[in-house]
Amino acid sequence: MPWRPGEDLLHLLELAAPTACGGCGREGTRWCGTCRQALAAGSARRWTPTPCPPGFPPTWTHTAYRDEVRTAVVAWKDGGRADLTAVLAVPLRGVLAAALAASPDHLGTLRGTGRLPLVPAPSARAGTRARGEHRVAALCRETTLGRRARLPTVDALRLARRVEDQAGLDAERRRSNLAGAVRVRPGAADRLVGLPCVLVDDVVTTGATLVECARALTAAGAGPVLAVTLAATHRRSSGTPTQRARGRLSEASGAD
Repeated sequence: MPWRPGEDLLHLLELAAPTACGGCGREGTRWCGTCRQALAAGSARRWTPTPCPPGFPPTWTHTAYRDEVRTAVVAWKDGGRADLTAVLAVPLRGVLAAALAASPDHLGTLRGTGRLPLVPAPSARAGTRARGEHRVAALCRETTLGRRARLPTVDALRLARRVEDQAGLDAERRRSNLAGAVRVRPGAADRLVGLPCVLVDDVVTTGATLVECARALTAAGAGPVLAVTLAATHRRSSGTPTQRARGRLSEASGAD
């Protein structure tokens, strides 16, 4: 393939510093003002899926997984847009702060020991290799920027077997797909035993991933598990309008 200095140089510069908005594709900016406002419009809220699977940990999230937010998360996770980590970490900091404030166990541990582990949901090895990093772990570290000593990222969870891509699976198949699939890696349990911890993921849909991760952490001896995510999927249901409404983002005072 012939070397084209001008075109190839522009391509390299685009990889180093993307010039299109990660949310809407607008040229000339990494994250435009309109998408910034859309992301900022959310607020930290307690969230419970419908139906709620057994073992689902108390979970807080920021916004619905749709429109600009969905586009940005997909670009960040699978479109090579690692530069969006800093953008997505901003609202996640607010979610983390609200979740800790509502959990006496976690807040007490942070005040008492001065350290509270953040545990990113696991990534398949192939995905981590393709992206060049564990994206959710990077999001954890960016979220706790300046507070890493007190909120260390402990990359403890691993997939112990092959699992299907969760996309397109219904709630029951997601649960069976992940059942028993997550383990705490050797040597990591010592950093978690007896301590409440915070499970971190980008998006929660049916709750199957958070349930399985919480199970693995508890089995390894960790204390109470609290979960935080950037976004939650509003799932359509075949039930009645009242049943469908239960799958909404709910205020902390109205969710369990």
